[in-house]
This record gives sequence, C-alpha cells and structure tokens, in this order.
Amino acid sequence: MAVGLAFQPALADEQYEETLNTRQYIGGFGSYLDLDDERGFDDSGAGYSVFYGRQLSDHWWWETEGGFYEMDPNLPNTQDFYQYHLTTGLSYAFGDRTGFTPYFVVAAGIIDQEVLPDEDEENSFTANAGLGAVTGPIFDNGLKLRGEARYVYDDFDGSGAARGNGAFGDVRLSLGVEFPLGYTKVITKEKVVVETREVQAPSKPMIDSDGDGVPDDRDQCPNTLEGGQVDAKGCLIVNQTVTLSNINFEFDSARLTTSSESTLDRIAESLKAQTDFRVEVAGHTDSVGNADYNEELSRQRAESVRQYLLDRGVAADRVSARGYGELDPIASNETESGRAMNRRVEFRVTEK
Repeated sequence: MAVGLAFQPALADEQYEETLNTRQYIGGFGSYLDLDDERGFDDSGAGYSVFYGRQLSDHWWWETEGGFYEMDPNLPNTQDFYQYHLTTGLSYAFGDRTGFTPYFVVAAGIIDQEVLPDEDEENSFTANAGLGAVTGPIFDNGLKLRGEARYVYDDFDGSGAARGNGAFGDVRLSLGVEFPLGYTKVITKEKVVVETREVQAPSKPMIDSDGDGVPDDRDQCPNTLEGGQVDAKGCLIVNQTVTLSNINFEFDSARLTTSSESTLDRIAESLKAQTDFRVEVAGHTDSVGNADYNEELSRQRAESVRQYLLDRGVAADRVSARGYGELDPIASNETESGRAMNRRVEFRVTEK
C-alpha cells in the first residue's frame, strides 16, 4: 500500500455570457427608405427606430419595434410627410445568435401618418418582412452589429404629399446595434486541492490457462473444452452445443487434415479431465450437392472425429457420432460465407 498526493493549481477563467434563462435584447437602427414611386415625390427617405426582442424557442424570437421616418418631398411650398411606426412580429434565426446569425423577420402594426401642416393625419395598417443578419459580440459588453432589408407595406389613403391608390410598398435598409440583456462577466476559479489517498499495490496478473474465464487458482476443471460455457468452478455446463473451430477435412472426404490434430488433442485432454457428461459429435454440410450424399459424408466426418478422440484415450461410451447433412444450417446457403459456416462439426453436451 502506498500514499499519494494530488495537487491541482488555482486557475481563473474569465468569459462573458448571457445569464438570463430567457434571452432578451434591445437595440436601434438608422434606416434609409427607397420609396414607392406611387407616392408621387422624391424617391428616398430616412429615419431611426428602437426595438426589443425576446427568445421564444431555440430559433424563434418575438420582436417589437418603434420608429420615426421622414419622407420630405424636398420641394418648396409643399407639405412634409412623417411616419411613426409601431410593429410587433416574429423572427426566425438560422443559428443560436451567439455568433454570426442570419435571420428572417415578419411584423405588423400601425403607422401614425402625419402630413404637415395638418391637412392629413390618420392611423393606418402596416406590415413588413425581410432578411437580416446579426454578428456575435464584438465588445465585452456584448454589443453586436446588425443589418437588414425589409419590404414595408402601408395602406395610407391621404392626399397632399401622398398620392396614389392608397397602398404603398417601400424598401427599408437598416444598420444598427443590438445589446443582449443580462450579459455579464463570469469568472470561474478552481480551488487548490491537496488530498492524500491510499493506493493499492498492483495485484498479481490473473492466470487462466484454458481461457474459460475462471482463474487457475479457482478452476476445478482445467483444460475445459474451448468455446464451452462453464460454471463458477470452471466446469463445463451440460445441455449446450459447442461449435468446434479448426476442425477440417480433405476435399470431399472424411479424412482429417493434419492441422486439425492439435485442436482434437486439446479436446481429448478436456474430455478426460471432466468425465461427468457425454457428447455427441454432430457433422453438418452445406446444401451443395445431393442431400443423401451430404448426410452420409457428414456422418463419416463425425465418426472420424469420434475415432480420433477414442484413439487418444476418451472412453467410447461417452462419445457418439451422427451426421445431419444439410438439415440444420446456421447461415444462408445462398452465399459462400454462409455455406462455409454451415460446414461444421459440433459437440452436443448432455448429462451422462
């Protein structure tokens, strides 16, 4: 057993983030107006606005805006035309608004239309829609730049400086700033931590000679049949089927290949080490060829395995052999890999 020390230095991480559960912002625009030709005077105007926004979901935001715009004909002895807008609507952000984020906006509301001197004044309906983009924070106070273009409709039906059919569509180009609310500096400090703890000495590596998952010091049945399921004592469990690997035969023959002998030698030692069960050697083939021929070939191959085990000292009354031919496939015979899996030898373990 050893004693160790863990030391963690004090670190401070400064960052700025929006701390409100519901994100909000305020801001302002300066705007240029490209006026509808139907208005009958100079084709430009200017103004400014302020706005407030509030997050509704990951991408949807609610926004309310109030603005003042002047459309002055710039002609002597004519009237001056002013608009006071109040609108509310929705904005869909194509991102999380923490970095550069394009958005789409649509809104509706009222306009107080004033023509000076007071020959015409009325409230009219307005609606607008457009595209814009907002940057991520560019200063520590969270300030962002924002720009957009909107099409603005209104149904003012006055006279004088405004002439036409009582429905106008202007284009409004705006550039401004946006301030997140609740944007504060967050300083995270990590404390210095010194602790002592006991460290266990490394244990001896586990040795499992037969690979059954039970260490040798607790294995009461060494040399367990490879691939078989065992109990906590490391002994083979009955009523199971074990597919033997590396058991091969010469082509179209029941003669075992030389490479199969080492595997069968280990199996023979396993059967002699644990004698409280019986096994049936089951031979199987794929579906290529005549079914009767395949059944006979599988029987002969199973008998070859059984005889090899008997020659290595396994009791004859513990081992039987049977050929199943192509009757019990474990994979599709439509593919080469499936047929290879079906050509197999199994041990079916039963009680003695």
